[in-house]
Amino acid sequence: MNVAFVSYETPYAPCGGIAAVMGRLPVQVQAASGWPTIVITPFHHRIEKTASLKRTHEATVGVPFEGRTVSVNVFRYDDKVTWYFLLPEDEQFFAGTRHPYDVPAGTLLRDALFFGAAVPKVLHVIGPGKRWNLMLQDWEAATVALALADQPGTHHSFLTLHNSYDTGVRIDDLSRVGINPYACPGQSLLQRAIPLCESPVLTVADQFALDLTNDTLQTQVLAAHLQSLLRGRVAGIDNGPFVDLAVNMDVLGEEGRRRIEPLQAWKAEHRTAFLNALDLFRPSDEKPIWGDATKFGRDDAPWFVMAGRDDPRQKGYDVAAAAAAQFLDRGGQGRFLFFPIPGDEGRDGLQFLRRLAERFPEHVLAFPFIFREGFLSALRGATFGVMPSLYEPFGMANEFYLNGTVGIGRATGGIIQQIVPLRAAGCFGGSTQSRAIYWHAPSVQPTGLLFREADDLPSETSDWSAINAGKYATGDQHPDRVEERSRYALFQSLVRELRVALEDAALIAQQQPHLYFRLLTAGISHIQQSFSWDRAAHEYVRQMM
Repeated sequence: MNVAFVSYETPYAPCGGIAAVMGRLPVQVQAASGWPTIVITPFHHRIEKTASLKRTHEATVGVPFEGRTVSVNVFRYDDKVTWYFLLPEDEQFFAGTRHPYDVPAGTLLRDALFFGAAVPKVLHVIGPGKRWNLMLQDWEAATVALALADQPGTHHSFLTLHNSYDTGVRIDDLSRVGINPYACPGQSLLQRAIPLCESPVLTVADQFALDLTNDTLQTQVLAAHLQSLLRGRVAGIDNGPFVDLAVNMDVLGEEGRRRIEPLQAWKAEHRTAFLNALDLFRPSDEKPIWGDATKFGRDDAPWFVMAGRDDPRQKGYDVAAAAAAQFLDRGGQGRFLFFPIPGDEGRDGLQFLRRLAERFPEHVLAFPFIFREGFLSALRGATFGVMPSLYEPFGMANEFYLNGTVGIGRATGGIIQQIVPLRAAGCFGGSTQSRAIYWHAPSVQPTGLLFREADDLPSETSDWSAINAGKYATGDQHPDRVEERSRYALFQSLVRELRVALEDAALIAQQQPHLYFRLLTAGISHIQQSFSWDRAAHEYVRQMM
């Protein structure tokens, strides 16, 4: 067999979780199967990581577009697997700058369809006569299934959803790149593609597979139009960890299990390193620090850290900001460090974090850029990592634990699987318990804190719809994201439950240090024992058999 991962995003043009998966999974699948495995992706020519690759020209193919033929150069790059990058001679394609999706929505659809139309032609050139198992990542790569719709039996297409985002597709959109629209009927791209792919549709965590057909946000808002296609036909394959263990093994050894001092010293060392980096850093217009670093408290109060790309429909920075404000207003002792990578709204969409930092200069700092100088030290020196995700395919709890930090997360998606909840915590309510019990028996050693908004909210569906609509102002205008979403009972419940979790966490850190370090060591063991790229790869191979 031959395997081709097809992805619009890779480590050479990263944006989110798909890039991290593509950096690990193809290599593991090749090792697990022994089958030749490649990756096919656009050449995002304005992204430095892509443009700087030392590649070799392999072939040129012609792809129809608006009645003409566009030449597409195929470049090869050999690493642990072979990568094929597609670069059209017309530079209007694949022209995102910050990340692959950094173009208008209509342009992204056009480029993704052009990419999909190109891939079968590339496969014919690089492996004439071969049949491929095509591992298509999200809707941008599902376009390949549409291009193959009138060539049944040529290749096998497997779809993996890293989220449930979709886009409408018209007949004209398909025709302009030579795709037969009548061979793949439907209103949206995934509606057209899913029936053409092998069953089941795959996701990156078992719980997210359940959420896609059970969670209100998915079934009534994000993926309501896909329910008839997904019910009974979706399965999860858990990702492996995204980082290696950063904590010294001698710290985690038998002595470390008896005494907390080695881990305390390790974390204190990293906390000091972050503060030193903060003191040396000189902010600029491109790299501003929101908050006053000179006033930021340097006592022993617990640190709460949140990081990752800002997706207003998913990440939950607004939930964390509102909960932090409540926590601090109630006299909570803690420091908050936000490391948001600006998303489609840029820094203007994150002004609520700037306002929070200005309101609590001793307690809050936000870094709306990649703070390479101090981020890892902050992550390892922090007490808790916060994940208030509105939905979560897999989640970064594993990155927190393997960097020596306990997780606090909303009970959704892969977060539920990665955090074994402390049942004695105030945030462990009925809505959390009903979801966590599926994965974690009460007797299992807890590793962190899970929270969840109330289940009995009459406005749940309408509130999710309003939150997803994103009708707030950015920049200096009002209402900002927090102000607008605070109108909804669902958001209020989310914030309240996270605030309770923050209070639980602060109490543990300040008054029960031995419990804290038991949570941490148990969390590291849980991640190492429960999630593996080798295991994931063997499951993907099994699906392809």
